[in-house]
Amino acid sequence: MKTKEIKLRPLSVGDVFAIARMLGKITKGNRLQILAFIKGKTKNYAEITLIILQSLFVDAEEDLKEWLAELSGMDKTEFLALPAKEIIGILKQLASMEGIQDFLSEASQLVPEGISTETSTQSKGATDGQTE
Repeated sequence: MKTKEIKLRPLSVGDVFAIARMLGKITKGNRLQILAFIKGKTKNYAEITLIILQSLFVDAEEDLKEWLAELSGMDKTEFLALPAKEIIGILKQLASMEGIQDFLSEASQLVPEGISTETSTQSKGATDGQTE
């Protein structure tokens, strides 16, 4: 049985706010990975889109499900009932969507120069504050 073709609607201003809200939920480690990629010389927008989505799958799961369902023209229940392989097509479609490259390019210019993309090593809780 063949499933119907899923066509994503064009991105809107509302999507920018939805994405920003989800990005605000990304953990520090994932944010640093995204910033490191954005600040790098590579301009593979499809890859950065997938890196961001991978982070959102973990850190903003419920928001992402609702947003992708709405973007696909479905309610959340209908979206979650899709065959698992459909998510790959949806993500590929999103990554190659017209305008996504411009959005990410402009967004990367908003990242302040002073933000470090290096991860720091934290001490283990048991040794915090101790000196040798």
